[in-house]
Amino acid sequence: MSVYILALFILLPFVSYWLFPAVANVDVISFASEFIMAIAVLVCIFNLKNFRQSERSNNMLFTGFSILLVAICIDALDELVIFPKAITIVIEDLFQIIGLLLIVFGIKLWLEKQEAQSNTLLKLATTDPLTGAYTRRYFIDKANEIMQSDNPRFCILILDIDHFKKINDQYGHNVGDLALVEFCNLIQSNCRESDLFARWGGEEFIILLPHIATPSAYNKAESLRVQLENTELHLSNAVFNMTVSIGIAEYSANVKKLETLIDIADKRLYQAKQQGRNQVVSGTD
Repeated sequence: MSVYILALFILLPFVSYWLFPAVANVDVISFASEFIMAIAVLVCIFNLKNFRQSERSNNMLFTGFSILLVAICIDALDELVIFPKAITIVIEDLFQIIGLLLIVFGIKLWLEKQEAQSNTLLKLATTDPLTGAYTRRYFIDKANEIMQSDNPRFCILILDIDHFKKINDQYGHNVGDLALVEFCNLIQSNCRESDLFARWGGEEFIILLPHIATPSAYNKAESLRVQLENTELHLSNAVFNMTVSIGIAEYSANVKKLETLIDIADKRLYQAKQQGRNQVVSGTD
């Protein structure tokens, strides 16, 4: 199609000279500037094949640039030959308006496609593909940002599903994956928008609760633990309940590194497991 546009660009001057009378005094500067504009639009048309976006936006941009090229060419040739008013009004003016509108809408479609692709890539980079929880790397980056803010105040919860290996062994890994998804759905439905929930690894998860102290964090964790314990899961042909052990650590000015805070929460999680699992340990027990 671009070849036909190029052919039109080359043949249009000859056809115009043949059909219409020449202008007595040629405005060389105006013709040169409009001719350069036509060349620029022609270059855009030929480069659209390298513009890898949706077919709809490409077609709209190609059509818009092509119509605009015809309008600019007529505008340039208007300095050399005398066109009838119908041509200058309909083709020159109307085509310019239509061409520009199509280009604007084509660019709009392209930007929407770009935004959708960026959002998809961001989601793939920051969320766990199975559970939809944030990734460990994303959690660490955001938590460090919070620690570096003015007067940070937050608690970290580390959660580990009790005896999760038995679920995989008894019902299969497919049911185990479904159980992880259900577990995350329960947690996320009980999280605030400001809470940061991530998959730490395997059946272990982590939550950052901003603007909260240990007593409130404990109540939150205990509520999640009880709700999970009382939730009967019906997954495939399996019916069972899960429990979770939780360790809590609160940020303080004495803790300089996120790793230290996580290590404190992890040790309390280990304590919860040692004490029989299905419980919350906060360090103030």
